[in-house]
Amino acid sequence: MKQLILSLLLAVCTVCNAQTNHMKFKGIPIEGTLDSFVQKLKSKGFTYLGQQDGMALLKGEFAATKGCTVGVARFSDRDQVNLVAVIFPEEESWSGITKSYYTLKDMLTEKYGTPECIEEFSDRTPSDDFLKFHALLREECHYVSEFSCENGKIQLTMKKQDYNSAAVILRYIDKANADETRKKVMDDL
Repeated sequence: MKQLILSLLLAVCTVCNAQTNHMKFKGIPIEGTLDSFVQKLKSKGFTYLGQQDGMALLKGEFAATKGCTVGVARFSDRDQVNLVAVIFPEEESWSGITKSYYTLKDMLTEKYGTPECIEEFSDRTPSDDFLKFHALLREECHYVSEFSCENGKIQLTMKKQDYNSAAVILRYIDKANADETRKKVMDDL
């Protein structure tokens, strides 16, 4: 009888522990309040820039790249962190941005396995790097690599930032928090 009770208790603890595993960013679980997560990033050397509409912005080094901007987002209806995005320094050429994109993609592939990818232009592929970069600036170029992880997903993409620049963006999305939001939406339907 004691063996059965102990086994059941162990099983319940294992299930509860599995349900609370969160994606990590720089070794920090993506959970808790926005302010507590920001404090943890500040302790890792990031500089706090400010907060607006449920998103905090910080600046610092990430993946051996200085000058990255980190955005930490929370759910709109409660103070629970659910997403961390890294915006790498802006690039002004196709060769510059694709070098950053493919370097990160290769490292992420080594760590997380082969991603699902969309790497295409809306129309035919432009003939030179100048035209390719301007297709990206006109949002006619779609490069996204998505890595599925046990506790969430990581999305790598390239996006227009300014009229003549674009940046590589890396998003960490926590599965437990995303599932919780989905459940709430489904309850509304």
